[in-house]
Amino acid sequence: ANSIKPAGLEETPAPAANHSAPATKKHRVIPQQVYPCSNDKECSVGSYCHSPQQAPSRCLTCRRRKKRCHRDAMCCPGNRCRNYICVSISESVLSPHISPLDDHNVQSTKDHSWRRKGKVPMKGHEGDSCLRSSDCSEGYCCARHFWTKICKPVLRQGEVCTKQRKKGSHGLEIFQRCDCAKGLSCKVWKDATSSSKSRLHMCQKI
Repeated sequence: ANSIKPAGLEETPAPAANHSAPATKKHRVIPQQVYPCSNDKECSVGSYCHSPQQAPSRCLTCRRRKKRCHRDAMCCPGNRCRNYICVSISESVLSPHISPLDDHNVQSTKDHSWRRKGKVPMKGHEGDSCLRSSDCSEGYCCARHFWTKICKPVLRQGEVCTKQRKKGSHGLEIFQRCDCAKGLSCKVWKDATSSSKSRLHMCQKI
């Protein structure tokens, strides 16, 4: 029975106590990634909180460039999650030279391959990355934000909206807004205090 006792001592390097002396041996960093967690902030830099459906959540090493992702925290520092792939931040800023059509064609083929595998992506909420409005939950649309697209709330009555002047010009906006909700129209706001119309557009009842 005594011979079993030392085995318990071997388990001590695994707990979080090891965080106090990470500099002693650099290869110790990898085992530290496998800690239980409830969100990304509980994991160390260079790791994220992985929450599988049928297993406990744990910290995993971040994903490198060109690896699949669902959110920015999954990608290693200096990278971000764009269209479900980790890309470097500089690359994601320089990417607008790719025509939207090319971008759409690449992504639509990936979309079909996911469907064939039977994986249905969850509908996004405000701030989640998307490709088209059907990727977002009800009451949200997929709109441009800087050089990426995220789910934004559909505009309600009295909210400022963008009047589409020409076909195609809508895609040039860096901060694109959603359209007005059903039953509302984007019209020039008429100031009640003066007879002159301002250039501000608001969602108003049709």
